[in-house]
Formats: sequence, structure tokens, C-alpha cells
Amino acid sequence: MCLCDEGHFNAVKTKFKKICSFLTLPGKLVTFDPNHLQGAKDEYLLKIGANLSGAVDMKEQLKIADEHCKQWKIDDDLLCAFRDIVTISNLILDDAVRIQEMLSFNSTRFRYYYNLYIGSWFMHPQIARLRCGDPLVPIVIHLKKLSTLTSFDELFYMKSLHDNINAKGFRQEIDRLCPVSSTDKTCRMRIWTKVADKIEKLLTYAGRDEWDNQVSKMLRNATKLYLHAAGLYIAPQLAENAAQFTLNSEVSNWIKEIAIYIFDSIQNDDIESLRRVLELLPYEIDLLCNETAEFLSSMRTSCTFISILNSLSWYLAGTNTSGNIKEISSSIDYEKFLQQRRFEQILNIGETTQNILLSVAQHLKLAVKTNFEELKNYFKTLADLDLKRTQIDIDDITSDLDKYKRSSKETSQKLDSLMNEILKAALVATIGDQIEAVLATSIAIAQSFNPMKLIFSGGTATDILEASQGLSQAMVGVARAAKLKDAFDNLIREVTRFDDKLSKNEIYLNSVSGLVKNMKVTSVSSLSSSSELKAHMNTFLENYENYEPAVTKSDLRSITAYWENLIDEACEILDSTYGIVSGITKTVLAAHRSCPNAKVEVQKLITIYEEIYDFQFELMVSLSDCVRAFASFQAANAINSDFDAVKLKYANNQDILGKMELQSLFSMISYKISILSAIKSYCDILTYTEGHVPNECIGSKTSITSLLSRTKLTCSTSLAFQNIPTKPSKPGDKAYINLEDLYSGNTVIFKIPDSRWLIEHKWIAPYQQDDKIFVQRFEIYPPVVSRTTKEVHVEVQATVRNQLTPPHGTEYVISPRIKLGFTYRDGTGGQSCRQTEIPNPYNDNCRDMPNICPVTTAIPTCSSPGNICPSIYAQWHIKLHGFENAPLTVASTDISLKVAMQLCRLSSSIETKKYSSRFSELPYTVEQHKNQKEYSSTVLRRNVICCVSNHYYDELISKCKACPVGTVDKYNGLFCANTIRFVPGPPSNIKFSFDHAEKVCIEARTTIASRKTFAKAVARGYKDCRCGWLSDRRKTSPTPKETCKENGGLSTVTCTSSNTWGVYCYN
Repeated sequence: MCLCDEGHFNAVKTKFKKICSFLTLPGKLVTFDPNHLQGAKDEYLLKIGANLSGAVDMKEQLKIADEHCKQWKIDDDLLCAFRDIVTISNLILDDAVRIQEMLSFNSTRFRYYYNLYIGSWFMHPQIARLRCGDPLVPIVIHLKKLSTLTSFDELFYMKSLHDNINAKGFRQEIDRLCPVSSTDKTCRMRIWTKVADKIEKLLTYAGRDEWDNQVSKMLRNATKLYLHAAGLYIAPQLAENAAQFTLNSEVSNWIKEIAIYIFDSIQNDDIESLRRVLELLPYEIDLLCNETAEFLSSMRTSCTFISILNSLSWYLAGTNTSGNIKEISSSIDYEKFLQQRRFEQILNIGETTQNILLSVAQHLKLAVKTNFEELKNYFKTLADLDLKRTQIDIDDITSDLDKYKRSSKETSQKLDSLMNEILKAALVATIGDQIEAVLATSIAIAQSFNPMKLIFSGGTATDILEASQGLSQAMVGVARAAKLKDAFDNLIREVTRFDDKLSKNEIYLNSVSGLVKNMKVTSVSSLSSSSELKAHMNTFLENYENYEPAVTKSDLRSITAYWENLIDEACEILDSTYGIVSGITKTVLAAHRSCPNAKVEVQKLITIYEEIYDFQFELMVSLSDCVRAFASFQAANAINSDFDAVKLKYANNQDILGKMELQSLFSMISYKISILSAIKSYCDILTYTEGHVPNECIGSKTSITSLLSRTKLTCSTSLAFQNIPTKPSKPGDKAYINLEDLYSGNTVIFKIPDSRWLIEHKWIAPYQQDDKIFVQRFEIYPPVVSRTTKEVHVEVQATVRNQLTPPHGTEYVISPRIKLGFTYRDGTGGQSCRQTEIPNPYNDNCRDMPNICPVTTAIPTCSSPGNICPSIYAQWHIKLHGFENAPLTVASTDISLKVAMQLCRLSSSIETKKYSSRFSELPYTVEQHKNQKEYSSTVLRRNVICCVSNHYYDELISKCKACPVGTVDKYNGLFCANTIRFVPGPPSNIKFSFDHAEKVCIEARTTIASRKTFAKAVARGYKDCRCGWLSDRRKTSPTPKETCKENGGLSTVTCTSSNTWGVYCYN
């Protein structure tokens, strides 16, 4: 019976109306018997439980209610209300006994504190529906009383009392109900649950011995401000009743003292003191602010103060040195910003000016008459600068999220399509039926393992369990499907385990998702006023420094085995089914290509998820920098608004010096934070681009003059053809480029692991292993000669793991992201080239391949002034467009893929001799190619041994090697490849005619294979199990059953009209 509306409210109130009497009774009696009260309460609830569940035993009633609520995941249900009220009432009466014992059975004090305690629980939504009373007035009065206490011992005693008033059970319920900061009346109680924590921190930081010194007094004022905010936050409707709260003037004095302390701590580089005072101040301080209040009133002053605190909080979060990821941005010219320092110039004050606050206040007074507009414009400039940074950062973040969401979705869909074919075919083969649940299950499972699915809106384990029940039950009792069922059930259990782990980060990831969603707006005013955004900012900041993903990379890798086991079991069923020719159905035949491809897609999906796992850490850093910029924008904007108010109200007032002290403080604090943030950002950039922390970068003590006058280190640029392998050297290797994936237009991931790889592949000399190397240009030239002219476009972008010194160095997230690219024309179509041709990098004295015609006139690089280039060790996404529909010859042997790399190297070696390079330096610049003759002479490899027939040249070892069995050499020994290559046709609902097949082969500079050449290739060892056209207009797939089994778990296929055909092309 789910009554999720006003009817439910009334039903709960009617059903449980007497429970209020049981819960409020201890606070009314001089003495009470807890056992008698507990018994009467249990008897009353037992009757309700029997009526709702049908069980007579309380434990059984609760068990039924718990299972019911877990299954449906709802709280707005009478059975769920029963479970919650029983649990809460038991906690309340147990805590009542403990509070009574603690107060030594002092009835007066007990009733006072019990009513505070019960008032907290009355804000729980299940209890609030009963309307037991108004708990907020006594709580607010108590907070006011706490703020007047001045004795260390009194506060110490209060702290121990509050540990009992806000007991563990109540705290846990508030955290469960309010995972993100919220203005909901129940969630407002979070500030009440933290009172004991704040008092404990005050007692720790102030200390008994230093209780009366100035710092301790300021810390006590910060705590008073927290208690004051708590009263307003819990009961905003009481805000107008000044008798309940501290006077406005007193709040202004607290804020002033705290602001002076913050300013002094910034001046003295006392980060620890800044952290302490922020810990005592409330996040839930917004209700102290009223932007329409009179200028310099406490409510108006609080608005600017809140913005300053937010800006300071995010600045301090960024100074945490324990993090191993930093964001660096080229969107802001920090050097120019630091050179201006307009605030000091306008007011004519220096960093060493005595009585700086009085001086600033005096200048502000004069500025009203003279250069006020310039001063106001400075803070407007700050606001505009920070808003620009915010918008650039959020654009980068959303672009990255969209990219990963798109790639994971595409790969999930491919895997889903394959798994649907395989599982359907296996079910047809075993139980003779198709289960439609397969359609809803495979993709849900695939997407459930995304480590950031809470941000990408992935499915839950509950959804998958429901969708998979029909599929699992269909296999029960079927002997041939027993192993398949076990494999499927194991995968589902892994989904549940994965989901349980991910739920530990749910609160934080939801706040991340909320932040991204709320910050991607077009209106600055809506961005500034969003209460939801502020709530997500608070939650994000609370959890930012301690974020640790519960799902690990090893969890992701372990999933592969579960997937592959499921694929193996299903394909084993298909393999055995092929032995019974009469039992072959179209469904089974349709799955014959899915088995060998499914595991490939699993590996691709897990690789994407591993990259998403790495990306999540960079996302948190990028988002924190984005929010930090936004907080600075809010602070500068608030001060700018205050200047407007000064001009409006005090333009003709000669006596405003006293009124401007807080404004002076806020202006200087905001200015200092903006300068320190700019110094930090600039030093982070210098640390990356110069490969070490500059001596001048010493935190808040950094001298701007020294920082700007230092001599910058610059890297040495060279442009050269480098070699990249096309085959992995070991499992998990990412330092290669798969040519087949590249030609297909898929995104290829490439990552160099360390300097040893660079030395081994002759990119650098051994003495350069500690150099810091940046990539300014990245062009790929595949070993292709097309018969027709094609325009080829290469896209290259650094993604994650951008480190100068892998594998444990600091990772740098570069903003904005820079895409490198290059477009050229390939082929021998006879078109003239308007640009100077690039000699083919594969040419040497053994071969003469056609030159390359560049289409891009200004080749994209990141070497332009102000740009920040990625490291050679970054993980790269590479896409090639132009060959997607061409059946190109794919090398069977490794081939050194030629890439033109413009590298910029910071030398870490004192060795001055030049390295005798074994690379071919390209003598052209970004602006133009030099003449053909000079260009060609440097590209040709010298002293290259031309290999004999059926051999290829291995550049890594500089020797000729024999081609593998079943292959022949291509392009005079550049690599070896099969003479026959199968090219799949279109989807089965589109006719793939012989004429179409012949055209496909011609397009690839090949011919359709004859039966004779096909037989010769098979004799050399060529293997394939698919049906394809031959030149005699017949289709074939002659590979024996046992060979097919090795090649993908399938037996010989009879080529019938039900097949999706392809074609065998002959090179």
C-alpha cells in the first residue's frame, strides 16, 4: 500500500497517533520507568505491525517490512513507516536512559536536555508526519545560551552533553536522508548535529591555558558565529524575532575580528591558522546574508564575508600538497596579471606599508571623490577574469565527460549487439527458444561497470537483477546450459559487488554531477543565485581532499575474466551445435562472427573504463579549480557591488572612514587571495614547463618582483620522423598503434611508458633519459598507397596521465585542451598538389612510394606563445579519417609506423656533446616546407639493406627477417601480409552483390581473389571461417572445422543465402 501523497501523510498520522505520547512522556515526568514505557510502546506497535504485515512476532514484522522496503526502495509506505518508527522509538528510549544516568537523575536538567534531544528526532520525516510538537524554539534558545558561555569548563561539559543529545543513531539518519547539503527542514538539522564537533575543535585549538588570549577570543567568536548561523538556519521563520538572536552590531564585530585574523594569517603565511578558523565557521552561513539589506549592516556585510570565506576555502583546498594532480591553464595570462597589480597602484600602497588597513580605508575614502571608478573596475576585472576561467574550465570538463560518455556508450552498444547474438543463439541451441530479456540485459551489464556511471547516469544493480531474472530462470534445469547459467550468474554477482562498492562514493559523485550540471549555464545571475549549486559546492568541498574511489583498477580488470568466461561457455554451445547440421538455425548462423569479436570488444570496453578511472582524479582537480575560480568571482563581484553601494550612499559624506574598515578588510583579503592564487597558478605552470619548482616560488612569501624578473628556461625544439610499433610487445602494452583499428576510424589509445622505451626505440639517447620532453606536433603517416586520391585527416589529443616523469610523477591537466591534427592527400589519382609535397617517410634505396600532399597550410601545433604542450608520456587518443571504407592491407608483421614529431626537450644532463642521431631530422618548419631536393635528401634512409623476396626489414634490429608462413612481403620488404584478405559485407538486410565485392577490392588496389590464388593462400596457412565472394562468382569458406575452432570457436560454415557475405581480396 504505497500512499506517496497527502493521503499517506494522514494515514501515518492516524495509524501512529499515540506514539507521540510515548516519546514525549519522559520530558514531562519527574521520574519515569523506562521498562514500563518500553513495554507499553512495544505492545501498541505490535498491534499495528500485525495489521500491516500479518505476522504476530515483532522480529518477523520488522523482517517483512525490511525486505519489502529494500525491494521497492521507498520510504513513503505504511510498512516502511512502521519499520522506521519502531527503530527510532527504540533508539530514543535507550538514549533517554543514558542521558538520565549521565545527569545523575537530576530531573530538571534531564527534562531540559531530553526535550532538546527529542526535538531533534521530531524533525525526522517519519516522526514529523505525526506532528508531535514544535521542537525548534527550545533548540534555538539553547543555541543562544551556548553562545553566551565563556568558561572553558562549561563548554567542555556542554560538549559531552551534546554527544548524547545528538546521538550516533540520529547523526546516521541525517547523513542517510541528506547526502547533499539541502535547505529541506530535516536536512537543516545537520548543522545542529555538528555543534559538539565545533565545540570540541574550539577547545582543542584555543586550549585551557591560552583561553583568554586574543587568538582564543577570536576563535570563540567564530564559534559564536556558527551557533548564531545555526539558529537562523534551523529556524529561518524566527529570524525576525531579534530577541532570539544576537544583535546585528555584535555580529558585525565578530566578523570584523575574524576578518582581521584572516588578513594577518595571510600576511604571515600561517596556513594552519586559516584552516582552523575556517573549520569553526559554518558552511550553512548563507542565511546570515541579505543582499537587499542596508549597506554595512550585519546582514549585508555577511554576504561579502561569505563570498570571501568561500574563496579562501577553495584557495586552501588548492594548496594541499598531498595531491599528485594539478591543473594548469593557458587561458589566463598570469604573468601579465601579476605585472599589473592595479589595486596597489591605484591606492599607491606597497606590500610593506604600516597600518595597512587604516591606509586602505583612508584611500577608499579619498577614492570616492577621485579615482573610485578605477578602483571599482579593478574588482570588476577580477570578477571577469575568474568568470572566464570558470567558463573555460567547465567547457573542458563537459567536453571530456561527453567524450567518455560517447565512447563508453558506443563500445557498450557494440558489445551488447554481439552478446545478444551469442546468447540468443546459445539459448536457441539449448532450450529452443529466444528470451527477449537478453535485449534488456547485455547493455545494462556492460554499462554497469563504468566507474563513473553515477555521473554518466548508468543503470543500477537492482535494474539489472530484475532484467536478468527471466534469462537466468530459462536456463534452470537444462543440462547443456548449466555452465552458461553459472557464468551468467557469476557476472551478475560481480555487477552487484561492483554496485555496492560504487555506492560508497555515491554522495560525492552525485555532488560532482550536480556541480557540472549547475555550472553549465549561460546566465551569470542564475549561476550566482543557485541554491542547489551552493549545496553541491559545500558537499564537494567537504569531501574533496579525502576522496578515494571504492572501485579500483584491479576490480575493472577482474571483470574481463567474468565476461570472457560467459562468452566461452556460450560459444562452446554454438561450437557443439554446428556438429549437428540439421540443427543449425538462422539465429545460430548469425552468431558465427560474434564469438571472436566479443572478447575484443570486452577488452576495448575495459580499456575505456580504465581510462575513465584515471580521468576521475583529473576531473576532481579540474572541477575544484573551476569552483575555486567561481568562488573568487563571487567574492570580487560582491566587493564590486559594495563599491556601487558606497558610491550611491556615501559619495558626498566626508566622514566614512570608520564605516569603511570592514570594506577595507574584505578588499585586501580578496586582493591577497587573488594574488596568491595567481602566484600558485603561475608557479604550477613554470614547474611543469621548466621541469622543476623555481627557487622563487615559495608560497605566500613569493616575491612577485623576483618571480617576474627571473630568466625563464626554454626547451630545445626538433622535428623528426619517429617509429611507433604496430604490434603489442606484451599483455597490457599501450605503446603501439593497431593499424586495423586506425584504418577503421576507431579511437586508438597510445601511451609511452617511460624513458627506457624512448631509448629502445631510438627516440632519445641514453644520456637524455631524465630530460623533460613536450610534444608540439604529432603527425601520422600510415604505410598506404591508394589507387584513388583520398583526403586523410589525423586527430591527436592528449588525455590522461600527463606526467613529465612516469610512472609516479605529478600529473598535469592542461586547460584548455589542445587538439593536434594534420590533413593530407594520399593516392595516385593524378591530381596536382598545391603545397610542397612531403617525401614519403617509408622511402629509402629499396622503395619509391608516392609523395604526400599536405592539405593543411598552417599545421596545428601547441608551440604558439602562451600554449602549454603535453608531455611525451601522456596518454594519447588518435583517430584517422579517410580509410574507413577501404579494405587496406594490414601487416602481419610489426612495422614501424612513421610519425612526424616536433618535440621540445628540456635537458637534465650536463653533457654538452651532441648526440649522433639515428633519426631523420625533418628540415621544415611549421610555416613552410623547404624545397623538395633538400627535403628528400634527409628523409631517405642510408645504408639500408634491401631484403630478398619474401623477407621484410626490421628497423628495431636493423636486419632482414623471413616472412611468416602464409604471408608475402609488401612494398619491397616494408612488411609482410596475407595475400588474401577477407572484407566483410554490409548488414544482412542489404544485398552484397558480386559487382559490389569486385569494386571494394579495386578500391584497395587489389583484385578479387581467384579460386587458384585463394587455394594457394590456404596452402600457405591462411585461415578464415567466413563466407566470401571469389572471382568465379562463387562463395566459399573451405577452412576445416578444427582450424576454425582454433580461430574463434566455430566449425565449417555452409555458405547459404542466409549469410552476410564478404569478399576475399588478393594483394
